[in-house]
Amino acid sequence: MTDRPRFHVIEGTPPPATPAEEVRKRVRKMPKPATMIQCHRCGGREVIETKIGMLLKDGKPTGGTK
Repeated sequence: MTDRPRFHVIEGTPPPATPAEEVRKRVRKMPKPATMIQCHRCGGREVIETKIGMLLKDGKPTGGTK
């Protein structure tokens, strides 16, 4: 094995100063409940409930686990 590290950190360029990016920064800084998850890129807090193991009975979904 070599003693050199495989990966190294580079300094990335900041995002462009567009009006949309300013809104994203503002949304990310807004307070939120501790139990709410938030996207690290856009600050969105939308979630989707999914269920596994659902069956279709007479064309309607039944059962499953959240």
